[in-house]
Amino acid sequence: MRILIVSAFFPPFVQGGAEISARNLAAWLVANGHEVAVLTTSPAPEDEVRGAIVDGLKVWRIHMPRPYAVFEAAQKSGLQKSIWHLQDHFDPRNNWIMRQVLDEFVPDMVNIHVLQGIGWNTLRAIGARNIPVVFTIHDLSLACVRMAMFKSGRECERQCAPCAFSSRAKLGFLRSVPRLGFVSPSLAIFRRLSAFQPIQTWLHDHILNPNKSPDPTVEKEGSRTVRFLYVGRLHESKGLYVLLQALEPLSARHDFKLTLVGTGPSEDDLRRRFGDHRWIEFAGHVSVQEVANRMAQSDLLFVPSIWFENSPGVIVEALGQGLPVMGSNAGGIPELITHEKNGILVEAGDVRAWSAAIEKILDHPERLEAYKDSAGAAMQEFNQDTLGRRVVAFYESVRTLPV
Repeated sequence: MRILIVSAFFPPFVQGGAEISARNLAAWLVANGHEVAVLTTSPAPEDEVRGAIVDGLKVWRIHMPRPYAVFEAAQKSGLQKSIWHLQDHFDPRNNWIMRQVLDEFVPDMVNIHVLQGIGWNTLRAIGARNIPVVFTIHDLSLACVRMAMFKSGRECERQCAPCAFSSRAKLGFLRSVPRLGFVSPSLAIFRRLSAFQPIQTWLHDHILNPNKSPDPTVEKEGSRTVRFLYVGRLHESKGLYVLLQALEPLSARHDFKLTLVGTGPSEDDLRRRFGDHRWIEFAGHVSVQEVANRMAQSDLLFVPSIWFENSPGVIVEALGQGLPVMGSNAGGIPELITHEKNGILVEAGDVRAWSAAIEKILDHPERLEAYKDSAGAAMQEFNQDTLGRRVVAFYESVRTLPV
C-alpha cells in the first residue's frame, strides 16, 4: 500500500508525542512492505525537502506560507495569530501544496496525524480524488484552535466563538472526504471530542499508537535516593507547577531527586521559580535513547497533566521498562495506569493530593518494587507488531467503504 502520512510536526523537528508516534508508525509500515511518504512542515526555508528520501521515507518538508511557522505558535497572539488561523483554514495555497504532493506520490491512503499547520482545507483536495483518509486523533484540534481546550491554566468547559466557527468549517472539510475513518489511541479523548464533532458517525476504532522505544544501554542500579523523572513538554498544561509545589515542602525531610526532561514555553519561568533547588535537574531536550537510559535509572515517572491528555507514549515506554508511573486521574491516563498495581492515580491539579501521594512513596519506597513487577506484565498489549497490524486492517476497512 502507498501511504501518505500528514503531520505538521515530524522528526527531527519535535514538539510532542504525536510526531514521534507518526514516525514510529511510518518506520513500521516501511519495515512491513508498505511504501510511505510524509508531508510535514519546515521551520525555515533552508530546511525544506521536496520529495527526497530521508531514512527510507519520501519526505516533503514545506515551509508553509504563513506569518510564522507552526513551531512558533505558542509565542504568538493577537491579529497575527488570527490571520494565521484563517490561512490554515482557507488559504488556497494549502490545496496547491497538497495537490502537488498527491500528484507526485499518488497514495492509496492518507493518514493524518497533525493537520493544523498544513491546512484544514487540504481535506477537500484529498476528497476530490476519492483517496481514503484515516484521521489519527492525537489532540482536540478538531474542536479547538489551541488543540487542547485548555486556556488560562484550566480546561475549557465549552467552545469559545472562534473555536465554534473553526469546528463548523472543519466539519465541512471532513464531509468532503467520501471515505473517512478515525483512529483514537484513547477512548476518553474520543468521547470528549465527540461532544463537539460527530466523529462517532464515521467508521472508528480504538487503537494504541504502535510505538517502539529503544532498549536502555545502561544497567539498572539501585539508589538510596528516590529518583523521580518527568519526560515531556514544559508547559503549564502538563501540571508541572502542581508537581513542583507538591514536592517543595517534602524536600526538607526526604531525600529525592527529580529530573525534568524536555523543553517548552514554561521552561524559563520554571527555572526562575524552582531552579535553585538542589533536588531538581533540568535536563533539556535529549535523544530517545537517552530517555530510555534515564528511565532505566529512575524509580518513578510523573505524568501530572491538568489537561485532557490522550494516550501518553511516555507511560507505555515506562511501563515497558518496568518503571511505575504516578499520573493524573484524567483523560486517557487511567486507561494505561491501574491504581496501586502498576502505578498511582492522583487527582489532577490537586497540590495537596500530589504531595500526600508522593510522601507515601518516600515514606515507604519498598512499595515501588510491587509496582515494578506489575508494570511490565501487560507488554503484549503494547506490542508494536500487534498494533501496527490493527492499524493496517483499519486502513483496509476505510478503503473498502462504499462511496
